[in-house]
Amino acid sequence: MVFATFLSRETLAEIMKKQTAIILTLILTTLFSCKNDRKFPKVKKLSGYKNTQFIPTLEHKISNNNNSVYCATLLFAWDEIRNQINSPLTISDKYADLKLLDNSTSFKNVLKSNEYEVSGEVEDDLIKARAEFNKSLPFELKLQSFTNKLIFDGQKVSSFGVNGFDSYEQLKIVEIIYYKNDNNFIIKLLPKDKEHEIILFKTEQNFKSIAKMTNEIEKLTEIGKSEKKNKKVNWKYYYSEEDIVIIPKFNFNIETNYTNLEGNRFNSNKQNFQIERAWQRTAFILDESGAEIESEAEIAVAVEEMEEEYEKPKPKKMVFDKPFLILLKRIDAKNPYFGLWTTNTELMTKE
Repeated sequence: MVFATFLSRETLAEIMKKQTAIILTLILTTLFSCKNDRKFPKVKKLSGYKNTQFIPTLEHKISNNNNSVYCATLLFAWDEIRNQINSPLTISDKYADLKLLDNSTSFKNVLKSNEYEVSGEVEDDLIKARAEFNKSLPFELKLQSFTNKLIFDGQKVSSFGVNGFDSYEQLKIVEIIYYKNDNNFIIKLLPKDKEHEIILFKTEQNFKSIAKMTNEIEKLTEIGKSEKKNKKVNWKYYYSEEDIVIIPKFNFNIETNYTNLEGNRFNSNKQNFQIERAWQRTAFILDESGAEIESEAEIAVAVEEMEEEYEKPKPKKMVFDKPFLILLKRIDAKNPYFGLWTTNTELMTKE
């Protein structure tokens, strides 16, 4: 949810003619679940997680030491605030986070209009804007749940995934998008809802933002498409008996105030504004029940060449035991509506 409030007891048009201070309040609630009948844990404050941060936009800086949680709903709400004001905003350079929020366009078209709710109103001295959505992405059938399979940052965590040829139907849920080696690859979890996808990206590169990582995923996806058609290396995109995919489980429900936005000031049409409160709650579950898949396959008839020209296949151990990115997005959208950059185990389910 997102709410915004401005000083006024009359209509918004009449308010804009005045030069009194105006208070803006933003409240965001975002709910993600992978299965409708599962419950989120009790909400906790972000202050209880020393190595996790919420970021307002895809463009905000991420850390190599902290988890970073992003959701587009805050941008939906901020856009509604601009619609309520209905005149250009002027923001000082000293409010860098607010300026980045205002300049971001990465929230556009990430969801269809019937997949989220946004509303705004003037109430006494406040302008309120609200944005929220709840997206469930169950799998067609469960993937495997593992025990004692994954150690992340020195700690045992619960995990799920696929193991070789144990189940052909399960393998159809986990698509290999790009593979360079066991520390550089992209997989896609395909949910029952064929308009959405869950992307996981493990990389050894350093990125300044999720936006930069999203651009890299787009580039590597095209490389993967090309390699899949190349008979010399297309083994990377098909499962062998020795291949495994192991993913940590997540289950959290966190709320926080954006203190880096609260107190920020801006003006519009000779009217001054100040953000009084910016609040967000995000709940997220990902495990073996968490998505459904649509299968795509390509078969190519190869022209025979000398065997030494082929790259020798080797087992793929696609284990998410180091920092990685999770994205939830529509398949027809460039940008995600949810992103989780994971560097530690704070948000993972422990064994």
